[in-house]
Amino acid sequence: MPLDAVFMTELGHELAETVVGSKIDRVHQPEKDTVVLTLRGVGGTRRLLVCFGSGSARICLTQQSYENPAQPPMFCMLLRKHLLGARITEVTQPENERMLLLRLAGYDELGGSVEKTLAVELLGRNANLILVDADGRVIDAARRVDEQMSPLRQLLPGLIYRLPPRPAPGKFTGLSPLVRREMQWRGLPEDLTGLEGLVRVPTMLVEDGRPKDFTYLPILQYGPSVESVTWSGWSALLEAFYAERDRAEHLKSRARSLTKLVRSAKNRTEKKLALRLQELAATEDRETDKRRGDLVTANIWRMRPGLASVTVEDFYQPDSPEVTVPLDPRKSPQQNAAAYYKQYTKKKTAREHLTGLIAENRTEAEYLASIAAELDRAQTQADLDVIRQELIAAGYVRESRSRTKRREKPAQPLRFVTDAGLEVLVGRSNLQNDELTFHTARRTDLWLHAQKLHGAHVILRCEGAEPDEKSVYQAACLAAFWSEGGQAGRVAVDVTQVRFVKKQKGARPGMVLYTDQRTVMAEPKKEI
Repeated sequence: MPLDAVFMTELGHELAETVVGSKIDRVHQPEKDTVVLTLRGVGGTRRLLVCFGSGSARICLTQQSYENPAQPPMFCMLLRKHLLGARITEVTQPENERMLLLRLAGYDELGGSVEKTLAVELLGRNANLILVDADGRVIDAARRVDEQMSPLRQLLPGLIYRLPPRPAPGKFTGLSPLVRREMQWRGLPEDLTGLEGLVRVPTMLVEDGRPKDFTYLPILQYGPSVESVTWSGWSALLEAFYAERDRAEHLKSRARSLTKLVRSAKNRTEKKLALRLQELAATEDRETDKRRGDLVTANIWRMRPGLASVTVEDFYQPDSPEVTVPLDPRKSPQQNAAAYYKQYTKKKTAREHLTGLIAENRTEAEYLASIAAELDRAQTQADLDVIRQELIAAGYVRESRSRTKRREKPAQPLRFVTDAGLEVLVGRSNLQNDELTFHTARRTDLWLHAQKLHGAHVILRCEGAEPDEKSVYQAACLAAFWSEGGQAGRVAVDVTQVRFVKKQKGARPGMVLYTDQRTVMAEPKKEI
């Protein structure tokens, strides 16, 4: 993320105008690398977020609420001791540094005035938060650094606080790699002089509708695939970017746990299927057992006890060639024949039983593959909640038995409107697909589904009339987008009336049979 020195300059100016003069009223540390200061001032109450985690380091005003631990960390307790009641008197930035210094005026235990500094160092993996006293000595740091960790700069209580060592000449110009690439692309000097005359505005880079990056000027190097969206303020930009990223990470984490569960269930099912197919293959010679039993029975008169085999004419084949039938010398001829018949019956019964189990395994594996495809398409927490409820209903996930659990309203299908004003409904899960197709839709509505791919059931509400072709195509594009082929260039989508869609008795959710369809080639574009 390009939280470079130039960005920090603009952010620092904005924070100085907002927080200088405010009093620190509360201090919380909701996470190991996050501190939230509640400020009271002329403009009301604000919360200042300081995050010094690797990959998410930032300082900005926030409106988010954070859940605090029951027992505050020791660093949080130290900050409360020194910061509560102090006023922010100044926000400064050392030249070309990715850090801000918050100057504070407060009181000591005896009521005497005292000055302190809160150093917010946003240096990538070395991001830190350091409290410094009036004499310039470290009171403490969120991440203490001893000599073994860094021979050049230690951050320990009692040591003199020094700014981070300056990089070698030419290695750092105050610009992020993104901005330097942009300067190169525009043919401008790849240093601070390249920014002269360019307007600096809070800018978020958006790709496929999702935040990709943030910076302080429109980025042209990516072309039309990435949009530069200006923001209302520097803090607001950081807040929006990381809120969306954290939401996406949380969604990915939730989806990951469900995906792991579904993958494990699918692997178990496929292992069962493989074993049963092997067992089924072992029953293929059942007719041979029956035939041998018949041959032994027909030739008992010529056999004597103790034989290990017998050679007889095979009357099942043309010209009755001679064949040798293995025997158990410990059994009588009658017992050998009975053993062959018993083996035949056992294999026949096993085959009938295995055929049913294999069909069930294949159906279950196909169903779990459809769930996995749903998880790949999930874009919101509501999508995951619907899928989770489906897994609970199918018995793959245990429902929480919390007494205080409130009854939540079930998530609704996705709803769109075509250019002609016709409503299009898209199922979020297999259960919702069934609900849409067999309860919500009318018989004359159009039903759409990606051909031979796992995907959503899509309903085009026709209101009893013949829909225009553009509406059908737009609905087909939605069916293509919410399918396994969502990343492809073109997807074949089958279209038929709802009355031609049937469900077999006992079929898994979302699995249907349909007839009288036509096929539309659609593009799964997000813009549609």
